[in-house]
Amino acid sequence: MNATDPAATAAPLPPVNLPWLGIVAVLVGALATTLTSRLTSIGLADVRGAFSAGFDEGAWIPTAFTASQMLIGPLSIFLGRAFTPRRVLLAGCVVYGIALFLIPFAPNLRTLLVLQCLAGLGSGTFIPLTAAFILTALPKSLWPWGLAAYAMNIVLGLNLASTLEGWYVEHVTWDWIFWQNTVVAVPLFALYWFGLRRLPIDHDYLRNGDFRGMLTGAAGFTFIFVALDQGDRLDWFSSTLIVTLLALGVICMGLFLLHESTLETPSVDFRLLMRRNVFLLIVLVLATRFMVTASNTLVANYLIQVRGLRPEEVGNAALWVALPQLIIAPTVAWLLNRIDARFAIGTGFTIAAAGFLLATGITSEWAESNFSLALLLQAIGETLELTAVIYFFGHHVGPADGITFGAIIQTARLFGGQLGTSVLVTFTRKSEQLHSNLIGQHVVAGEPMTSERLLAYTRVFGASTQGTGAPEARGAGLLASAVRGQAYTLSILDGFLLAATVGTVAVVLVMCLREPPVIVNPAAVPPTPARGT
Repeated sequence: MNATDPAATAAPLPPVNLPWLGIVAVLVGALATTLTSRLTSIGLADVRGAFSAGFDEGAWIPTAFTASQMLIGPLSIFLGRAFTPRRVLLAGCVVYGIALFLIPFAPNLRTLLVLQCLAGLGSGTFIPLTAAFILTALPKSLWPWGLAAYAMNIVLGLNLASTLEGWYVEHVTWDWIFWQNTVVAVPLFALYWFGLRRLPIDHDYLRNGDFRGMLTGAAGFTFIFVALDQGDRLDWFSSTLIVTLLALGVICMGLFLLHESTLETPSVDFRLLMRRNVFLLIVLVLATRFMVTASNTLVANYLIQVRGLRPEEVGNAALWVALPQLIIAPTVAWLLNRIDARFAIGTGFTIAAAGFLLATGITSEWAESNFSLALLLQAIGETLELTAVIYFFGHHVGPADGITFGAIIQTARLFGGQLGTSVLVTFTRKSEQLHSNLIGQHVVAGEPMTSERLLAYTRVFGASTQGTGAPEARGAGLLASAVRGQAYTLSILDGFLLAATVGTVAVVLVMCLREPPVIVNPAAVPPTPARGT
């Protein structure tokens, strides 16, 4: 009874606030990563103007950041195991903060792209390693809170970016699109410093680890990601660059899989992908990210293209998704400790799909207030489904799979977002062309309705003293603009239908999920007693 337990004296207990510091680190890291990516995309016109970059040149600015995140994601498996998550996250935070601070001082576009790549490499470590922290350092009762913080900040960051970018451009300067994230990096560094355990470097894994295999796999993912990101702009398979990137991506992925299959102890445990439900869960993560992207992209594009709003005004509509997260996320975390995660996933997809169906009542007269209820439903559903999917996913991995799990989540998150963007952009563009053609067939010169509309426009311009050109020509231009506005509105409606369809298919997939397997922690299994004792 008086003996001292050696396990208790081997290491001091962690501070009481360690789990909460970890949850806050997840929150800040996810928010910083999402905000940086989204702010760069929304403020791209201002950044292009500051660096005198054309449309085609400027299109590589957001790609440099997100592609670097994709590159470092799989490599985080090796780096985290060799150097420990704490060291990698601290280094990534420093690189991220310094690179973004220097971007406004870049002398040319090439330097800007290099700094964007460095910032992406730094921030690309946040999600994989902090997701691993949730599984390895937090008790299961706190998993929902950490994962809810992660899901909240993806949705929050995507929808706050429009408001922030508009405010920076209107009231300060575009430099704060990047400097803001340097400010965020300071508390993030402190959270990683005090909230993560100090562990020794694994020199044996550093010498024998499969860095080349991880680099090959990361390169394959990155090539495919860049092809998806630039595909619509370069007309997909009509571009030699896109075809080359896709070919290189497929070759690298094939070499990666072949290389890993020959190792006795591969860096990526592919048996994890073969476990019950795992493939379906990866598909559900992709579906969730697609719906989050659709919710954010479709409404913003409509308000800008059809209603002519500025980013700051678009942000007012996005706040209907962003601000409720402060209530939705804690509620979801509380629920996941009390209900079946599969029920929560299905409910989330159902609510989000209902929000998209509600938005199909859109007309060219809709303003941001008309989307309020639809966006609120989407916010509730997407936060519920994303948190529950990752939470349920976490029950399929053991302590040794934490970093692999984080890398899978990061890769699926980035691929789902980029795939969603590529599909939505291409789908709505083709849909707009189709509707424009169909509407145009009913606008025939000489028809009574067409002549009546042109006459009304001509009278308006004839009474106006502003503008150039004959009233008849300006009236015809206004009629053409009306046709484009109606066609674009219908294409956005089709985008909402597509997102609702994805949500419905996801509900069917949720019905195929079974109970997670029992993951045994070897350290928790008592030793077998010797024979005869």
